[in-house]
Amino acid sequence: MIHYIARLFDKVGKDEEVVDWIRAFASSKEQFAIVKVGGASLQSNPEEICDDLATLFHLDLLVPVIYGWGDALTARLKEHGIQSERHASGVRVTREGDICHLKEIANEQANILVNGLAARGIPAQGVDAVFAAEKKYLEGVIGDHFTGELVDVHLQPIQACIAKKTMPIIPPLGYSPEGILFNINADTAAQGLVTQMRPQKYIILTNTGGVLDREKKIIPRISLSNDYEELIKGHVVTEGMRLKIEEAKAAIQEVPTLAVQIASPQNILIELFTNEGKGTYITK
Repeated sequence: MIHYIARLFDKVGKDEEVVDWIRAFASSKEQFAIVKVGGASLQSNPEEICDDLATLFHLDLLVPVIYGWGDALTARLKEHGIQSERHASGVRVTREGDICHLKEIANEQANILVNGLAARGIPAQGVDAVFAAEKKYLEGVIGDHFTGELVDVHLQPIQACIAKKTMPIIPPLGYSPEGILFNINADTAAQGLVTQMRPQKYIILTNTGGVLDREKKIIPRISLSNDYEELIKGHVVTEGMRLKIEEAKAAIQEVPTLAVQIASPQNILIELFTNEGKGTYITK
């Protein structure tokens, strides 16, 4: 315990803010945070992510972690001679032939976290059946597909995990009432989870470390009411980052007190225990 507390203060380096946020998290009855890990971040920084999650666990702060796969699934499909498809909206078009590979990657990505935390003595568990979904309407897409539209979020499996002091690791997979599996965009699934759990902070981990401007420098703060239209119309944010911003906007509209931070996978603790963080802080 002492080792992890010392690590927190050493890594963050802002003692007063750390103390303030520890008190804020401890005094709240709401979930303190949700972390969304991008697929590329999980592949490139598993040790740093697991170290920070272990520190949280030893502070009695269990954070639901929702993860993506992105590049990992693209690479797996390519190995099997399958070309990945993207819709104009930026979401992946998942075909029937992709499903078996999707399940494999979902398990492998979860095991990076579950096994990494187990190596640190932290119980973690993959939590399925959190999201209800239906087929997403994708204009212009021909043929059957299994890209999911989020319909509902079931919190009970997550709450059961937390109640037994186990960190929930959540894939963005949804199921129809008939048991049909759908691939939901991870940012969309995370937004649905945030809206239901209403945490104090929502941390989105990406290898860019934040939202980048035209000079590829991190934009430290984005006010959605002032900056959103310019970022979109000026094509400063596109594709995956645009979807992240749009889902963050939707989350803040539902949870006005929410702090959203897009950050490096190396900086979970810094984002959680400082006021501004080192990535991009998104406000109303």
